[in-house]
Amino acid sequence: MPGIMSEGSGTDPQGQVWTYDAETGVVRSAIPKETAVQSHFYSIEGDDDTMDTRVEDFLAKMESNAAPAYEALLRAEIPKKDSQARADFATFLALMYVRTPAMRRMGAEMIGREMQILCYAYGSNEKAFDALNRRAERDGMQPLNAEQKERLRKEFLDPSGYIMQIAKERTLMVLKTADGLAPILFDMKWSIVQPLHRFFITTDNPLVREVDSKTRHAIYGDHGFVNKTAEVIFPLSPQRLLLMSWEEGARDIAAFERTHVEAINRRLAGHSDRYLYSHIRHKRLKALAAEFKASRPMMTTQGFGPKKFAKIAVARRMGTT
Repeated sequence: MPGIMSEGSGTDPQGQVWTYDAETGVVRSAIPKETAVQSHFYSIEGDDDTMDTRVEDFLAKMESNAAPAYEALLRAEIPKKDSQARADFATFLALMYVRTPAMRRMGAEMIGREMQILCYAYGSNEKAFDALNRRAERDGMQPLNAEQKERLRKEFLDPSGYIMQIAKERTLMVLKTADGLAPILFDMKWSIVQPLHRFFITTDNPLVREVDSKTRHAIYGDHGFVNKTAEVIFPLSPQRLLLMSWEEGARDIAAFERTHVEAINRRLAGHSDRYLYSHIRHKRLKALAAEFKASRPMMTTQGFGPKKFAKIAVARRMGTT
């Protein structure tokens, strides 16, 4: 996983990254290239068990393109506003935002909930429900008797007792949103932040956006990354953090005191899905992971739909667990 901090990796053991598992409480170390790695996470598995790695290959190419800008940022050199290096790194950041396990999981939840809301709509309208059954019969479904229809309609209205499987490859649709996000990140003001004391951590969900709570609307939301109060952070290393905002007057290089660094790390931990990463082992980080154990990003829906949705599970491919 890109974003694991190679600069300043630990000395105990030498050159390793420490992983803090919020779910199990386990703390372990490994070399950077073996940290946060899940084989074929972006591959599509065929019925014959072969793997289509085109998405994996594309992401690897984008990481390679962004590498020079990454190295420059580690030296506190910000890519010029109109440069290809800046565009490459903005694309990398956008992909880092959408390719995480959290975003893939929420993508599956979005697909599953949309399907359940549609079923709920049919179950809520007798004429629409009967028309759906007639179409299904014309398409070859065995006709249902009155009792079976009533049971199906109740299940449409209350799917909470079921687990809905979404094929893993369907969650790849979240990657498309990077196309719209990259230009926004490109246009934001970029600043490099260094800690005067302590260090930055990173997580399995490392690109974090926050806005002024006063700008959030109950119905229309907060307008995402284009919200003019938005701050976006991305840890580059224990001693470097990329801060993006719409404040054109912000400094190119800034230094944060201990309390601000700790607040940044808490923000990162609060947005993590399961894992925190650091260049050292520290009991404070283990406690931080435990504190945010139940804070993983979740998708919420409001308005029309079931009172309680079915649980969503991501399958390796359709028809598998």
